[in-house]
Amino acid sequence: MNPSPQGPATDVVVPPMRLAASLDLTAAEPLCQALRVRLDDATLAIDGSAVERISTPCLQVLAAAHAGAVARGTAFRLHAPSEALRQAIDELGLSAAIPVEG
Repeated sequence: MNPSPQGPATDVVVPPMRLAASLDLTAAEPLCQALRVRLDDATLAIDGSAVERISTPCLQVLAAAHAGAVARGTAFRLHAPSEALRQAIDELGLSAAIPVEG
């Protein structure tokens, strides 16, 4: 039997999804859809460095993405959160629901 030329799907490295600078109420649904697509990746990697403003609904979407990743056995990585993102997570008490790195 010949090995697959592409190898296992886990060998594919997907760059982190970069969050927009402004994540207001209208951004919640598109953010949700974009994260759903990535739940099948080996790691749900998100770059939060550009975030300047984030609404509570978008934070709820990130918390749901983390919960969904955990339920699927997918790693969740929120890299380099901006100060605004980190502060919003802390102020709403979502540190456990949205773990951050860096």
